[in-house]
Amino acid sequence: MTNVVEKFRATLKSDGLRGAIRWLNEGVPYRFTAIFAFDGEVLRNVCLVDKEDPLVTTCADLPISESYCIYVRQSMRPFSLEEARKDSRVEGHPKRSSFQCYYGIPLFGREGALVGTVCHFDVEPIRVTDDIAVVLDDVAPLIASAAFRS
Repeated sequence: MTNVVEKFRATLKSDGLRGAIRWLNEGVPYRFTAIFAFDGEVLRNVCLVDKEDPLVTTCADLPISESYCIYVRQSMRPFSLEEARKDSRVEGHPKRSSFQCYYGIPLFGREGALVGTVCHFDVEPIRVTDDIAVVLDDVAPLIASAAFRS
């Protein structure tokens, strides 16, 4: 995975955060890859890549409870969802009918505090593979540093 981290680092340096997230998204089957920041009870989008529409760069802020990112915030651990309609853990969740899969991991600031998430998600069910998880885990510190420099 060292090659992936080095390629991500080089893309981050040459193309910025959005370019690096786009590169990351190209290597996964998910339509969307995003970075979100926790701001009290609000989830703020830092960066969004939509494989089907390159003009999409962001999404509206929303209550954290209305996003699968709430599960990352609650556990401070990765959260994986492969088919929301069949997963009782998300029964009653507002996104259950619109987004079927999600893989998100926590992003930590310099002081070790949870600052947000980086995640892949899609409207169709997609199985989370070890390769997808490992790559996101490996580049997470670089993403956190680039997205949350303060």
